[in-house]
Amino acid sequence: MKNINKPLLTVLSGSFALSACLITNPAIANELSATTQSKTTTNEQLARVEQVLTQVHHCNKSITIRSQALSQDKVATACHELITQEDKFHQIFNSRNKPVRDDNNTSLRANFYSSNAEYVKYATEHFNMPTNNGGMYLEGYPERQGNHAEFVAFERNGGLWNLSHEYIHYLDGRFNRYGDYCNGLHDDHAGPEFCPTPNSSYPHGVWWSEGVAEYIAWGKKNPKAIAIAGRKTYALSELFNTSYNNNNGSERVYRWGYLAVRFMMENHRDKIEQSLILSRQGNWAEYQTLMRTWSTSMDQQWFIWLDKLTKDKSSAR
Repeated sequence: MKNINKPLLTVLSGSFALSACLITNPAIANELSATTQSKTTTNEQLARVEQVLTQVHHCNKSITIRSQALSQDKVATACHELITQEDKFHQIFNSRNKPVRDDNNTSLRANFYSSNAEYVKYATEHFNMPTNNGGMYLEGYPERQGNHAEFVAFERNGGLWNLSHEYIHYLDGRFNRYGDYCNGLHDDHAGPEFCPTPNSSYPHGVWWSEGVAEYIAWGKKNPKAIAIAGRKTYALSELFNTSYNNNNGSERVYRWGYLAVRFMMENHRDKIEQSLILSRQGNWAEYQTLMRTWSTSMDQQWFIWLDKLTKDKSSAR
């Protein structure tokens, strides 16, 4: 979601995932740098978003795709994948499609520019967001009537970037977490939200928000995360303190976040349900108190689980 160093993946190749963040692949980074430096169009010359993203397709009542040049086949594939992810989310959390209190984000618009160059040219003016990234999810103000959640990204090599992960952010924010992005537990002051008072005390909620997006998007088949499990780099109790500006990094936020959420969902679902009661209320003080009671109590089991995950991966070859 935020600008953590993180590689991009296409969403149109089966299981699609991953968040909108800075690029680590050198070839992609060079392309982004070049197009960013060539951004010379003045604001007065820019067309309105409706004049640029002229293709509009409603997947269902909650998902709309706007694009410059997506083919009908790509739109249909993306719609199918998103609807599948939505069904999966509601099954996992038994949400009964009931949003948290005061959430009016009834729909998400996924906006796709035809290239990174077009993204850099238009997205800042259209959505008041930075473009030195692979795309962003913008929650807006869910408590306001008529608010639209937006996902903004671009096509590259015929693929759509980051869509599944970002859609899970939308669903998690609507059904599992009260309030907008600035209401949550993190240390991020950056735009486009410019949160005035990010929470400075730990634990934070980044391990969950980024980890659950990875977990639902990838399921049990996340080879890059599973590949690092055997390193046992972090105790589980450390990962609860993951955030965006401190205790961060792409691998910690996304891959270790995935592993932490998967471990908790598979071994301590009762604790997850306790925490969801509080996050759905926006009772962040009690949420932090609950997590502090967990402390290091699961660390030993966590390391044993990581060993088993590594062994199972090796035996499956």
